[in-house]
Parts: sequence; C-alpha cells; structure tokens
Amino acid sequence: MVMVCGVLSPPAAATSLRDAITTAWGQDPNARSARVDEMAASRTARDTDSWFPSGPILNGQYQDDHFIGTNIGYTTYQGTIMLPLWLPGQGTATVKNALADAEMARATQKVAHLATAIRVLDVTGTATLLRRELDSLRTADTLLARIEHDTRHAVAVGESPTTDQEAVAGEKADLDARIADTEQNIETARAELGTLTGSEDIPDLMALDGHVLTARGVKLDPEHDPRILLAAAATRAAHASYEVAAHSYIPAPEVGLMVTKQGQYGSPWDTQVGAQFTVALPSAARNTPMLMKQAKLVGLAERDAVLAERKVRLEYASTRAQLVAALKLLKSTRASQGALDDRANQLDHAWRVGETSLIEALRARRMALDAQMRAARAEVVWRVALVRMILMADELP
Repeated sequence: MVMVCGVLSPPAAATSLRDAITTAWGQDPNARSARVDEMAASRTARDTDSWFPSGPILNGQYQDDHFIGTNIGYTTYQGTIMLPLWLPGQGTATVKNALADAEMARATQKVAHLATAIRVLDVTGTATLLRRELDSLRTADTLLARIEHDTRHAVAVGESPTTDQEAVAGEKADLDARIADTEQNIETARAELGTLTGSEDIPDLMALDGHVLTARGVKLDPEHDPRILLAAAATRAAHASYEVAAHSYIPAPEVGLMVTKQGQYGSPWDTQVGAQFTVALPSAARNTPMLMKQAKLVGLAERDAVLAERKVRLEYASTRAQLVAALKLLKSTRASQGALDDRANQLDHAWRVGETSLIEALRARRMALDAQMRAARAEVVWRVALVRMILMADELP
C-alpha cells in the first residue's frame, strides 16, 4: 500500500461545534421531555406550599320517614365541611421534597444535554479524522497514478521489469479500496450528524485549541460535572422523601363544621351546629414499612452518588492522560514527519535515476504517510479530549 506525505487541505466546516451542539439539543426529543419534567416539578414545588395538604371535603345526609312508608314527619338534613391538616413538620418536609425533585429535574436536564453534546463531539471527531485521512489518501492516489504512468512507460521501453508494474497495480487497487471505505465511513458520519443536528456539514473541530480554556475561564473540576451534580441532587431528594415519610406517621387529621336541621313533629330542636374531627392513631404496621422503603431508597441514592463520583473522576483522569499522550504524540510525529518526507523525496529521485528499487521508494512513502496519519489522529484526539473536558465542566466550547 502506497503512502505519501503531503499537505493536508483545511477542513471546510460550515458551522462551529458550539452551534452544532446547541442545534442538536434543540432537536433532541430528550430536551422536551426534560423541560416538561422540570416545569412539572417546579409547579409542584410552588403549589405544595399551601395551608392545607388538600382541598375541603363536603359531606351531606338526608333522612326522611317517607321512604319506609310512614308519614309522621321525621326529617333530618345534615351537612359537614372538613379540612385536612398538616401534621407537625409535614408541610415543610413536603415543600422541601418538591423543591428537591425540581432540583433533580434540572440536574437531569443537564445530564441529558451533556450526553447529546458528547455524542455530537464523538461523531464530529470521527468525521474530522476520516476527512483528513481521505485528503491524505487522495494525495497518495494522485502520486501513485503518476508513478503508475511512469512505470508503465518504463516497462514498455524495457527500462523496468514487469514486476514493478504489478507492484504498483496492487498498491493502487489497495489504495482505491481504502479510499472507497473511508468515503463510505464519512457518509455514515455525515448521516448521523444530519440526524443529530439537521445538517450533514461537519463542524469545525480544528478551530478549537487550548486557548478556549483561558478565554472562557473553564474550571476543569469533576465537582462541576452534571452527572455528579445529578447524583447529589438524587441523594438530597431521597433524604427529603424520607423526611416526608417520617412526618406522615398518621393519615392527615380532619377538622370541620357540622350543621344539622331536624324536622320532627312537636320537637323543640330545629337546627344544630357543631364541630367534627377525625384523627387516626399511629400504627407501626403502617409506618415501619413506609419508613424502611424510603430508607432503602436513601441507601441506594448514596451508593449511586459514590459510584458516580468514582466513575467521573476516573473519566477525568483518563481524558487528561489521553490529552497529554496525544500532545506528546503530535509533537513527536511532527518532528519526524519532515525528515520522513525528505527521505521519501530522495528515494523517489533515486528510483527514477536507477539508484534504488521502486519497492524501497514506495516503502519510504508509506512510512512518511504513516507519520502524517498519526499526526492527524493526534491532532483530532487531543481536541476531542479537550472539548470533552470542557463539556464535563458544564460548559460549551
């Protein structure tokens, strides 16, 4: 397979990565769902802060002796209006629980946004690398076509053996296959970008560098990662739910006003007004399972918070290591790229004047292009790692 080292053509991206992420989030079905969840939780928190846990309860009764076939005049009308009451501390705990749910909904929305942004970043990185590889392969194809023409002429006049022509033909076929495969992969990446953002244009990843950190004042701290913030919010929500259960040791007591009107022949009593209340007594058979269920949810939330922090910190360490390794690789490949390119040019000239074989010249070109491909990969990898860290810090590039 023939490899050459040429100058890469700059990617012609039509939009910035930031715009692509913003557009993808605007079209993501998860975005609408997350906004609805946040709105619902916020309205719940607002309306839960009330004087009573629910609305008044109306009750009415009517009794008449006509229904049993007599007509003595025994008639009773009775009406009651009852209001449920918060238990001590129950209302405050319920409001705090609703606020915790709203906070968790906002944190969930940020995590969904992070997932969308990283997906756009990964596809953009893949498409950018493929396009740079395709530029190199097409440059190699152009050079190989010229070598093939020169070799065919040399074989025709008897200056080169037919094995050289066969070697170039094999290299050309292999290179064409690589170009076709890369073009197909680029189209697949473009299609995925189209699904995410509505446009198949590849965002300009190469426009980003280390200056974006200082320009935006990004703090690369795992504690700002939306996934850790979500785990912490879920833990607070679980504790808030436990507090609600702890303050709900009996059903809500009810107190109200009762009015009774009696129509009875010869009775001195006509209308009566009184108070009524209903209070259930505590029951361990009811309260203990309710408390233990919430206690288990608190334990699960605390476990998930610890695991999420470990996972994110490990991902930060891995991304930092990837960033450092890519920068070192980029520096070393750039240093060797010039030397290998000069060597390939010299061997190419030596082959044309008959001082070396075609195979050696092709091998030198292959080594030069390998260095270029490694440099291109390192350039893309370190930018992807950089943007990933920015996204994990809850920022946009």
